[in-house]
Amino acid sequence: MKFRLYIFIILLSFSLAACSLAEDITPPPNYVAPTAQPTVIPTLQVTQTPIPPAATETPVPTSTVVTNSSTVSVPNGPGTPSVEASPTAQSSGASTPAATGATTPLAEVSPTAQASQATVSGTVTVPSGATLPSGTIATLLVYDSSVGNVTLTLTTPIQPDGKYEFTNVPADKNTVFLVTVDYSGVVYDSTPLNFDGTSLQFNLPLTVFETTTDLNVLTITQAHLQFDFSTAGTVQVMVLYVISNPGTTAVTVASDGTNVPFIQIPTGAQSVNFQLAQSSSPLMSATNGFALLPGANLQYGIIATYNLPYANKLDFSQPFSLPVSSATIIVPEGVKVTSDQLTDAGTQGSTGTTYHLYSGSSLASGSTLNLTVSGMPGDKTSSGFVLDQHTWLLIGVGALGVVLIGLGIFLFLRDRRLKKLEDELGDEDEEDKEDSLGEDREGIMDAIITLDDQFKAGDISQEAYEKRRNELKARLKNLI
Repeated sequence: MKFRLYIFIILLSFSLAACSLAEDITPPPNYVAPTAQPTVIPTLQVTQTPIPPAATETPVPTSTVVTNSSTVSVPNGPGTPSVEASPTAQSSGASTPAATGATTPLAEVSPTAQASQATVSGTVTVPSGATLPSGTIATLLVYDSSVGNVTLTLTTPIQPDGKYEFTNVPADKNTVFLVTVDYSGVVYDSTPLNFDGTSLQFNLPLTVFETTTDLNVLTITQAHLQFDFSTAGTVQVMVLYVISNPGTTAVTVASDGTNVPFIQIPTGAQSVNFQLAQSSSPLMSATNGFALLPGANLQYGIIATYNLPYANKLDFSQPFSLPVSSATIIVPEGVKVTSDQLTDAGTQGSTGTTYHLYSGSSLASGSTLNLTVSGMPGDKTSSGFVLDQHTWLLIGVGALGVVLIGLGIFLFLRDRRLKKLEDELGDEDEEDKEDSLGEDREGIMDAIITLDDQFKAGDISQEAYEKRRNELKARLKNLI
């Protein structure tokens, strides 16, 4: 029994020493932490100019372009627009001499294919029922897709009933038509149409809205915050705001292109930048900024990116000036996020990288989302880390220690049970021996002497010794 106890102590010491290795977990050689891949789509960057409207089906610049060194315009009033033809360019260094006694034959000129003459018309509608101000102009941009430029700009007044018309507009297979109207400081674009030669009549209607500068009309339906740890000592935060305008008026936003008034940036952020998401509904150009049109089918995506210092932990606060229906935090697996405003949404794989998602909802206007970010991608001290060979070795050693401890406890308890059984059997033997002594005084005296020797040797406890000795002495006394 003592030998088994020694074995148990040795195994327990070994297992505890093995488990202490877990306190010094270091990555294996050549270990590289995974780099987060952004999930938002990079788009046209907005820098020092107001955020431009996103391109529709065909990119068409909105600036007026001069064609062949002369401006083409339509006179005010109805009727057919007159086009000022540009002078024909002469070849460099060549001139036509005057006829002085000699006749110079005229060169033959190959006939040039004539462009078709199209008519572009439409109606401008104001949903509020308001009447367009007198003198509101419709502008037709004729875009040549073969050269990627606007080759003709025409203007005409819009009639009191909202109708406009451009006639005898030259067009070929490369022509794209786009009509714009400036109403209440917002420039509205029609749907661009390609000229395919099958029709010479084009209808391009436009809908324009009354405007407001009240930003509280807007709402943020989704806010996705992704944290990128690819640069040491810095975390890049990319926030995609999905915005809707559930009102009935166009909301104009004053911006110089370096800020968006309804998007707040946390204190201490650096390298702040704004982008228009590729899948966003187009923003309309407006005086000193841009406009968001109303409509349940329109969703505007604006991406804000900025950098914050990071030393394995960050107390992050994101204020919102507009109500947020839902918010999602996206971090690489291994990075931990804690917040009483968020719930764990599990993991999701993307482009070979696993991300951990946390979600929140119903953030009121003027509220702040507070959270703590800790750890690094692949950090073994954080939830969701990736097990490597070194970690598996430590787990194996720890598991072996647990097994050895359990085995030692089992042997210890078994020895206790065996000793108890031996004691019980010993008592039975003593009872049997007592019966065999009978009334033999010499045998009882010998039993007392043997009992004294066992007590001196430490084989029996004092309580058992005294009890048994008193019994034997009482029996011997009765025999005298």
